[in-house]
Order: sequence, then C-alpha cells, then structure tokens
Amino acid sequence: MKYQCPVCHEALQALAAQTLSCAAGHSFDVAKLGYVNLLLAHQSRSRIPGDSSSMLASRSRFFATKAYDFLAAAVSERIAVHHTAGANLVDVGCGEGYYLEHYLRGVSDLNPDALWGVDIAKAAVRLAAQRKTGAHLCVAASRALPFFANSVHQVVSIFAPFDLTEIERVLIPGGIFHLIGPAVDHLQALKQIIYDRVEPHAGNFDPRLTSGVWQEIETSTVRQAARLVPPAITDLFGMTPYYWSATQAQQQAIENQSELSVTFAFDIRSFRFDGLG
Repeated sequence: MKYQCPVCHEALQALAAQTLSCAAGHSFDVAKLGYVNLLLAHQSRSRIPGDSSSMLASRSRFFATKAYDFLAAAVSERIAVHHTAGANLVDVGCGEGYYLEHYLRGVSDLNPDALWGVDIAKAAVRLAAQRKTGAHLCVAASRALPFFANSVHQVVSIFAPFDLTEIERVLIPGGIFHLIGPAVDHLQALKQIIYDRVEPHAGNFDPRLTSGVWQEIETSTVRQAARLVPPAITDLFGMTPYYWSATQAQQQAIENQSELSVTFAFDIRSFRFDGLG
C-alpha cells in the first residue's frame, strides 16, 4: 500500500532520500525518525491541532504503568480474528503509538509494513516514531486519510475522532472497522470528584453505523478495577478531557488525592463494511 498525495491524489513514491513525491511533482519530506507530514494547512482547524503536548506526556506516563495493557490486549485479540497475512491495518488517531506496539505483539502475521498509524497531532506522531515499531506513520486529518479507495482491510479507532465517510472510502468491501470508546461506567470515581451530577458516558458511536452498508459483527465490554496512587492519578486526569473542563479548585482536589479506586471500562464494537454498491 502507498500513500495518496493529499494535493492531487496520485501515488506517493520514495523517489529521493527522505522524500516522498508524486508524478505531479508534489513532495513531502520524511523526518529523520521516519514519519511524514501529509497534513495540508486548510485541513486543520487550529495552528497546533490534536492533543496538546501536556496531554500526550500525561498519557505516555500513564501507559507506562501498564494499566491499559488489558485493553490493548483485548483490541489486539479482536483484530487478530479478522487478520490475514499481508492485510493492511490503519489506526486512525494512533497517538503516541502505544497501541501500535501491542498490535505487533498480539496479532500474528502482522508485519510492520502493513501497519499504518495516522494522527493529526505532529507531536503525537513524533512520539510514535520514537517507539521504532517499523510501522508507517504520518500526520494527517481523519477526514482526509492519505490512502487510496478500497485499500485497507481493517481500521481501528480508540478514543479518537473519525470520519465515517473516509473510513467507508478506504476500506475494502468486507473490511472491518473496530470502534473503541468508554463504557457507561468508565472512570466514574474520577468524575464524581469533578462533577456534582455524574452522567454515564455516551461513547463515540456514529449512528450511521446502523445503515445498510454496515453490519455489527461483535460487541464486548472489558473492565478492570485499579487502585491508583500519585503520580498515576494526576497523569490519568491530565490525559482526559475532564482536565480542561475542571476548575482550578477541582484540579487541585484531584492532585490532593493520595489514592483513587477506579474502574476502567471500554466498549469494543466491530463492524463489517458491506460496500456502497
């Protein structure tokens, strides 16, 4: 599989060292770490799009505690059920590459050359590249995936924005979309410290996935209880959107916690794309 030029939609080739170019002459530099920036200026709604550096740092530190390893293993197991040797897997919103590492360990016959990570945050992709998984990594918007139509076998989105129209474009007929989001009771204990009224999570489900071109083939929920202590408590808080909606006093209340018992709960939903006809 090759990248598609975001300007003219021709194939990008490695025609020179550290450069990808298309037949029309558009070229994109490959960073020393191996990733490529294919995000065009008009495809971003802000000057520095995606997760902030502080959120990425918090998430990287929290992932290092292995608290989310059970989720990564469950997602990898689901992907493995549908994987065949040589089939392409794209992680939309790959972040700092934590899950990419787990896919390569947990999905047999998944070659790094068939693994593609996309994120709109350049800082996230740079961190993913530092993991040296060998996966293809690029900076791009989820609503403008740099892949050809009908070229991808599986797409995964974990707590990340996605554009269903783009996923339908790039997936092969019969391809699989794995959508992972919070279950209703995810991090309720953390939310109770911040909010007077705690609402259950609504998840990131797109109602169009109930249309005739999609078939939900498997749904499961994975949960794990944990007792957190500093600095894991503040790192968990810092990697969630709750941090940005909390007042300074609420942030201080989280930072003052000497321990916190939480439940991590995730819905893993898998859909088969039957094609647009």
